[in-house]
Amino acid sequence: MNKVKDIQEVDNSAPFKKMVHLLYVPTMFCNLGCKYCYLGSQTDQKSLVKEEHKAVEALDFALKKFLKADVLPFNVSLHGGEVTTLRQTTLKALYKLIEQHYLNHFDHLTANGFKKVNPHIKTNLYNFDKLHGLMLEHKVSISASIDLPLSLHEKYRTTKKDQSTLAKTLNNLKLLGQYPHGKKISATLYQEHFDKCDELIQDIWYIHNELKFDMNQFNFMFGFNSALNDDKFNDNLLDTTPISHEGQVAFYHKMKESFTGTELEYGFKRNWFDEFTPSYCTNAFNCGERFFLLQADGNIYSCVRGQGVEPFFYGNIFHDSVEDILNAGKQKIAKVHQEQELHEDCQKCEYLHICHTGCPFVKNESRSGKSYTCLLQKEIYKDNPIAYPPAKNTEHQKLLLEDYTFRMHPHKLSAKPEKKISFEVPTELTEANNHLKSIIEGDTILESLYAEDAFFFDLDGDIYPLASQILKVKREFYNLCPEDSIRIHIKKSIFEVNCKEKIRNTFYIQMLRDTKVVYGDEKRTKQEHLFTHQIFYNLLKESTVLGSEYFEFNLGKLLRSSQEYFIENVPNNIFFTTLTLRDYHYQKQKQNAFYHIQAINLPFQNIEFFWNE
Repeated sequence: MNKVKDIQEVDNSAPFKKMVHLLYVPTMFCNLGCKYCYLGSQTDQKSLVKEEHKAVEALDFALKKFLKADVLPFNVSLHGGEVTTLRQTTLKALYKLIEQHYLNHFDHLTANGFKKVNPHIKTNLYNFDKLHGLMLEHKVSISASIDLPLSLHEKYRTTKKDQSTLAKTLNNLKLLGQYPHGKKISATLYQEHFDKCDELIQDIWYIHNELKFDMNQFNFMFGFNSALNDDKFNDNLLDTTPISHEGQVAFYHKMKESFTGTELEYGFKRNWFDEFTPSYCTNAFNCGERFFLLQADGNIYSCVRGQGVEPFFYGNIFHDSVEDILNAGKQKIAKVHQEQELHEDCQKCEYLHICHTGCPFVKNESRSGKSYTCLLQKEIYKDNPIAYPPAKNTEHQKLLLEDYTFRMHPHKLSAKPEKKISFEVPTELTEANNHLKSIIEGDTILESLYAEDAFFFDLDGDIYPLASQILKVKREFYNLCPEDSIRIHIKKSIFEVNCKEKIRNTFYIQMLRDTKVVYGDEKRTKQEHLFTHQIFYNLLKESTVLGSEYFEFNLGKLLRSSQEYFIENVPNNIFFTTLTLRDYHYQKQKQNAFYHIQAINLPFQNIEFFWNE
């Protein structure tokens, strides 16, 4: 059965509620037998030799199903196994499919800052000479993996018959050096590689100077123990001990000392250790929200590391809905982080908001609650304090910890003792009918003012109901930036509450900043008001996500135009209501002292956020 025909064509002009990074594995087979491969025996089977066309059909089906669900893959990269073991006709069909995907959604991708137009592959480079013409034709960008020093490439990067691949790899590296399109290489390091550090440095210069491959386009990775690898090679004595945290730092400083002031200093600063910065998935708050790996059999996993490992299996594109797959990704990654607990070091760390405790797969394999490159990351952050600023002070660090804990480990905040009241209050306030909840329930207008279905926060397609700040049990902080898609969805019916003419009513926005000022006759210290913004009812547009009962407003555009008022590492607080509900709140304060006491702070639905330019 040709599953591709089951998915209808998609309207390319329609908006997308979510964008994802999609790795595609058209074959698990690999022509090499690298001794430390974390995929274990999965790369030994040639499952698509006779039916390679299914690899193309599976990707076509998946892309159409994602698009039908309003999910746009913004990056479709080919991974393995080894992609270049496929026939040229299959590769050509895959390249064309990816190219057409980028062209079909060029406007959406460009509007969101993505400029992909050509296919990308990850390869061991063994077949590059045979496929050089095809790569040129489709302007394929190439990420090649080797071992450094080269003596360990010869030792570990062997064919399945244990034959050396070094000579052929060096010839293809030289050919890659002359390749005119996107290219880079990477190397994975274990303790044995680190022990040959001087030899490794010599080989970097050899590849750069003799093979003419620009080693600024290079990056390091650090190896880790893998259960699948252990199962495959448990009878062999392999020297694949991971480098310790202290060893990684020593290696980083060795590279810094050796290449600072040379023509490869840019590579050291920009690319070599980039995997350990927030630009990579390893630093995502929850990578299951955005990064996915699809296999030709339809199975979807977290990434190349998670292939074949149950905690990182999200579902099958042929059998499961996109919504279920996305939810599984988010929930399973959160579960892995939660099972490893929040490490004591992370609770004290001034960089928690940048690192987010590291790669969940490696945490799961190593049974550790913190990143396996923790100390190395801190060294990188310290060398680049503007790009990766630490918490401003102890209080700011505590605030960031509370935010991370609330979002990833909410169970840890469930049993906090109530704070003791240190001042006298009227005894009538303790009477049930004077509690804020009772006052709200007895007033239909207040019920609309505090309703939790009145406003929804839409961040990159993820939608959250908003609640009044004085009714919330916990504070939650978002990290927002100019590239985010940020919208507010407003229930239309609330414009009719306490209002005679809707056309005179407005969507009312108040922006505050957590820089304290003194207001009013009572000399209260409060958050500083930055601005008020109003949009008249008849100018609001219907929500493209929640349908005819809601309006939507492009909050991201307003925030970007106001970002000069935001201060780095200082929280901002934005409130939403209508003009007539706001007026009613202040009227109620004048009429009811018990309401005034309990709603002395702004009671409207709100979002607290940090702005990161």
